[in-house]
Amino acid sequence: MTPETLTICLVGPRGSGKSSLLATATDCIVQNAHGYPAELRPTLQSISRAAFHGFDSSAKLDILDAQTDDYQRLRRDFAAGGAPTEPSRLGEYFFRLTLNGEAPPARRDKAPILLRVIDAAGAVAVPEDSAEAPPDLREDFANKLQSAEAIVLALPLTRFEDGASVANLARLLERLALSPDNRLKRIVVAFTQYERLFVQLGPSAFTYACDPAVALHVLRRSLQAARWSDALRALERRVAVRFIALSAFGFVKTFQNPNIDPHGEGERRFRRKGIAGPRAFTEFWRPFLTADPLLYAALDLDNAFLFDFAAIDGAPISERS
Repeated sequence: MTPETLTICLVGPRGSGKSSLLATATDCIVQNAHGYPAELRPTLQSISRAAFHGFDSSAKLDILDAQTDDYQRLRRDFAAGGAPTEPSRLGEYFFRLTLNGEAPPARRDKAPILLRVIDAAGAVAVPEDSAEAPPDLREDFANKLQSAEAIVLALPLTRFEDGASVANLARLLERLALSPDNRLKRIVVAFTQYERLFVQLGPSAFTYACDPAVALHVLRRSLQAARWSDALRALERRVAVRFIALSAFGFVKTFQNPNIDPHGEGERRFRRKGIAGPRAFTEFWRPFLTADPLLYAALDLDNAFLFDFAAIDGAPISERS
């Protein structure tokens, strides 16, 4: 059976954490740090462009791709402190999503699913200034948005209404709602940097963050101030819309406090002294729900941490289907 293919566009202003979300998604699944039942047993494997398009692994394109694995580079950039997406190009990443456990028959029969994730710089996706990105690049991204089946919109919880990008975000959503030609089926609004809300709670932070009622309260408060939510509601008439709060830095293993080292230079995770490279972080690092937007976008499966407008507007968690 030919695998199903699906395109997901990552959208968000500069500094929203969308590239960090993507960089940590595979680790999130490996560590079972997602919000889906353990019985689902998903795996997300980075693959080459050639494999996504169905070429034989010996094809020249596949050999060239193997020399420069963009996704592994993205993961290394995150481990080194994060590097913004280059404003001069669109990042394209390819994955094979497989369900190895219990799943609804309709989903299980279609797996594996091959994913193409488009990641553009904030200056392209949600610019603060129309002159920030080359027009041809913005046109290319607009075409990819039109052909995408899902969009993951990343917004930082601590400053998601900052800057002129908010007006551009509202315009983008309005255009998607009015466009009859796009293939859009699902939108996930991913509120990033969730761990920062719990820095005063010490070892109790993870317990509170893991409560869906707390996450729902945070999302409700955030969306009250969102000037673009009406445009998103217009899209909901024909597109499934979900909200989630997540964290690429996550919470420290065992100690359960937010994984932000107050003694480090800049915003860095805790690390083991005396160890170089990414291994210095793995002892303490556990991301929080960063795979869930991609899993929902691909599978159309809800979990306890994904909320629709009905939940945001007041339906109790106990009444959610």
